[in-house]
Amino acid sequence: MSERTNRWIRDTHELAHLAERLAGVPVAFDLEADSFHHYREKICLAQVSWPDGEALIDPLDGAKLGALRPLLEDPGTRKILHGADYDLRLLDRDHGIRVRGLFETMIASRLVGERAFGLAALLERFFGVRLDKTHQRADWSQRPLPPVLEEYALEDTRHLHRLAVVLEGELERLGRRGWAEEEFGRIEEVRWSRPDPSDPPAWTRVRGAASLDAVGCGVLRALHAWREARAQRRDVPPFRVLGEDPLVELARRRPSGKDGLRAVPHFPAALAASAADEILAAIRAGELAPAEPPAVRRLRRPAPSPATAIQDRLRAARDRVAVELDLEPSLLANRRVLEAVGERLLEGRTWDDVPDLRRWQAEVLRERFTAAARGG
Repeated sequence: MSERTNRWIRDTHELAHLAERLAGVPVAFDLEADSFHHYREKICLAQVSWPDGEALIDPLDGAKLGALRPLLEDPGTRKILHGADYDLRLLDRDHGIRVRGLFETMIASRLVGERAFGLAALLERFFGVRLDKTHQRADWSQRPLPPVLEEYALEDTRHLHRLAVVLEGELERLGRRGWAEEEFGRIEEVRWSRPDPSDPPAWTRVRGAASLDAVGCGVLRALHAWREARAQRRDVPPFRVLGEDPLVELARRRPSGKDGLRAVPHFPAALAASAADEILAAIRAGELAPAEPPAVRRLRRPAPSPATAIQDRLRAARDRVAVELDLEPSLLANRRVLEAVGERLLEGRTWDDVPDLRRWQAEVLRERFTAAARGG
């Protein structure tokens, strides 16, 4: 490995010094969390690369990421991230950090017409670099972190500078730099959203819940609560306790003994040995407290109407523009935007201030949408 590799920062004072030294210097940034291995995910690692160096930051060993706030929130310092949405949410949730000066390479790649916009695909396409993605589900909370994971983590940032240069050049060539800046500004406003108490209970979102009767739903609700409690107690994600398919099948069959548990497809034998009494008790409790099955969302094409007719014309117009610009149609206007624009056009109102519609999208669609509104 090169001298640039495996420089660990485990001290907040040292991290603050690095943030001060990098002020005004373009930095590539990435986070690793452990949602695949623990009940509540946490930030386990941060990677930073700059033109002549790189570092691994260890928030599990004393380096408080809040020390990066002056750097990350400085709009005059470019931060290059790929697939930034989740990282920005974690930074907001855990540290109240709001990243500014963002250049998002996934968004930029989509705006220049790339269809394969994962980091591995882009690096191979532009530079012939092949990323080893076999560690995508690694446990980043383990310490010491194996050298292969150190190198793997740094690979996610060390190529972002030159990728940004290539994409920025393409944006300029196509006259889409303004589009990108508007998108970057929007994603900078991403925030962590906490669960809404008015949302339907989590058990109703289990795949297959709507196929159960009221008693089965009562059992599923009880089993879901049991699984959640066990996952939290053992500090593992709920799916590692029991998957959704056997969970629903338990609610459907409602076995009364250990042999019945073992007969459920994909039910872990180890769980039958260690938690059979708890599971059977949850089933019995659920049978005594039926629950209303969740409503089935039926996707049906509505009957022809002025609203559907104008949406169809808008969709066709959008698709033609997408072909001309060599972009994914949904990047120009998604279904919700088409519905909102169609509704406003029917009411004779202006449409280019629809909340989810970007200024650049309105500009490239205005002429075609105006024609579509007239039946053209």
